[in-house]
Amino acid sequence: LAGYLAPVLPEVTMFEDPNQQGTITPAMFLQQRYAYTDKQLDGRYLQRIGLDLTYLEDYNLPDLQQRYLSAAEALDLVMDTIPYKDTAEGRPSLIRVYGREWRIDLDALHYKFELRQRVAVPEPEPVPMKSIRTQITIKEATP
Repeated sequence: LAGYLAPVLPEVTMFEDPNQQGTITPAMFLQQRYAYTDKQLDGRYLQRIGLDLTYLEDYNLPDLQQRYLSAAEALDLVMDTIPYKDTAEGRPSLIRVYGREWRIDLDALHYKFELRQRVAVPEPEPVPMKSIRTQITIKEATP
């Protein structure tokens, strides 16, 4: 995501989690807010992952509100889908982004969105029966 957003917000340093000290602004933090897994049909699951991009600028800038608005508009233009490369197979693909919304607090821009992916859990291989033990008795019928 950082590489994808670098041309859009070229002077912004992106971090995976909030940096507590020594952050040089402008900076952006990616945080996971929630994750849900819902069972679907045919052994599939829908994973919903909520993310928050928090964008920070120096608090004392006279055009702070305008900078946050510009960043929000820039993100809106490119966050419909985001590129993703599966590390197992190496194939690049696009992931659709859902529920995009942003708000500006006194000290930051919060750009929230959700990723939804259907996944399948492989079924375990059935273990073939090797033997069966039975005990059969026959009772004679009485007249």
